[in-house]
Amino acid sequence: WNPFDDSMMATASEDTNIKIWSIPESWEPCDEKGNAKAGAGLSESLLDLDAHTKKVTLLRWHPTASNTLLSTSGDLTVKVWDVENSAVVSSNENIPNLVHDIVWDSTGDNYAFSCKDKKVRFVDGRTGEATSVIKAHEGSKSIKLVYVNDTGKFFTFGASKQSGREIKVWDIKDLSKPLHT
Repeated sequence: WNPFDDSMMATASEDTNIKIWSIPESWEPCDEKGNAKAGAGLSESLLDLDAHTKKVTLLRWHPTASNTLLSTSGDLTVKVWDVENSAVVSSNENIPNLVHDIVWDSTGDNYAFSCKDKKVRFVDGRTGEATSVIKAHEGSKSIKLVYVNDTGKFFTFGASKQSGREIKVWDIKDLSKPLHT
């Protein structure tokens, strides 16, 4: 859901498209007792964003800029979209493996993504260029990411070599080693 328009939703699919939908004010999926009710289906999206060449796997709305969306795909790209103009603002195409997670920082200036190669890449949101790369966890499980608001801290959730669950806390200004594991 778009944080600036609670009637706007983005969906990703295996057909390589991102669709932007507008949910009508009158649409109500439940009756007054909370039971599901039949309603008119949505058949037409507001617009389609179609610059990916393989299935789109993740979407994230920008936290501070209206109509800006981050997407990643099996085509090994991460794209920043200007939804209002249906245009790609920047595209990171130097991705070696499938992306497991993408997140914006609290201001939306930067984003980070984790890959199957066990690395986390920090990226300038305007240019799409990587600013830092860390090897966060040794295990083979996917790595999930969280910026901790505007504290300058970053969490990674992954696994050790022995597949034990790990949470690491990082200082964004010094990514040479985690503050805590």
